[in-house]
Amino acid sequence: MVDSVVTGLFVPLSLLYLSASSGASLVRVGTLLSLAGLVSLPLPLWVGGLVDRIGPRPVVLVAQLLQAAGFLGYLMVRDSGGILLAATVASLGQRAFWSSAFTLVSNLSDRDPGGHSRERWFGIIGSLRAAGYGVGAITAGIALSVKSGPVYRGTIGACACLLLVAALLLERGVPRTATLPVRSGSEEPGAAKTDPAQDPAREPGGRGYRALWADRPYLALVGLNTAFALCNVMLGIAFPPFVDRRLPEVTWAVGPLLALNTVVQAVLQTPVVRLIRPLPRHRSLCLAGVLWAAWAGLTAGPLWLPRALWVPCLTVAVLCYSAAQLVHSPVSNALSADAAPDAIRGRYIAVFQYSFAIATVVAPLLFSLLLDLSSAAPWITLAALALATVPGMLALAPRLPHAASATGAAGRSAA
Repeated sequence: MVDSVVTGLFVPLSLLYLSASSGASLVRVGTLLSLAGLVSLPLPLWVGGLVDRIGPRPVVLVAQLLQAAGFLGYLMVRDSGGILLAATVASLGQRAFWSSAFTLVSNLSDRDPGGHSRERWFGIIGSLRAAGYGVGAITAGIALSVKSGPVYRGTIGACACLLLVAALLLERGVPRTATLPVRSGSEEPGAAKTDPAQDPAREPGGRGYRALWADRPYLALVGLNTAFALCNVMLGIAFPPFVDRRLPEVTWAVGPLLALNTVVQAVLQTPVVRLIRPLPRHRSLCLAGVLWAAWAGLTAGPLWLPRALWVPCLTVAVLCYSAAQLVHSPVSNALSADAAPDAIRGRYIAVFQYSFAIATVVAPLLFSLLLDLSSAAPWITLAALALATVPGMLALAPRLPHAASATGAAGRSAA
């Protein structure tokens, strides 16, 4: 939650603060931040193996400290080189965090004494992250309204302090032994017994990625999740500029609608997890695809509707988006964790997170190109992509481990 508060604080301020402190243009600052993100892109491949060898807790701890160092660097930047250096350190920390934090949560959920599904754990995490991001974004909005350099610097300094607090909470509150994976020692029904010494999937050494690259169903899952992730990131990336450029009369509604999404995420995540637990995971993800297709179609709806219906239509659209996100986030993370062999879970989950990284890189360019074609093109494309995940998931489900695609209530117990 603390990490999300930092994200909510920094993202709205980043371009303005770094431009003002260094004298660089917004375009130059944006380019430097993107370059720092590209530099960190290969990191998860190394982090995944490290998590499998030493466990996720120390990696998450170092990731928080790296991010804190990056934010302290932001306080000292005076030129473009300083921006690139600080942003690279912060980006490396952020990439390491996302490549290890979900393994940490998965390993903790292994020890759930009540036998609850992973969805419950990821649902709680998702709810807390939404609340944290909302608090950070509101605080950033207040800082932006003040338009004061010292306030901006104080906010960046607060981000560094909060990340140190997060590291302290992890160090003091989470024992290392509680974050090591539980080995089930079981095999799939009817599966042939394999000598662990000859099975790279159960070997924590360097051959683990060889097993992952040979696991075509899991790689297909990563590919499908990239389509889901593209839908997921488009609310923040595409929705505000679309409304501002094509529906300027209701630009005022963007802020409240984004706030509505945050509130829905924070309040309804746990009840939604309970509601969908009887469904097989692949069917839950099909539902998310349909909901995101509805979101895309309704977002384009005002292009053909009277102005009086624009805000109601966009409100229903955002609620469809929120519902899709509520279903997808806990289920996809639980599915990716249960589809991975215990011994190399860190590698699997790190590669799974690439679906979100790829979507984040592709989304701005894809949206801008499609919007240049026509106002409806981005949303028609997204709707078609979201609907295509339904037959994709139905075809993939029989090829995934049974324990991974079982219902949320039974998935982990079956493992």
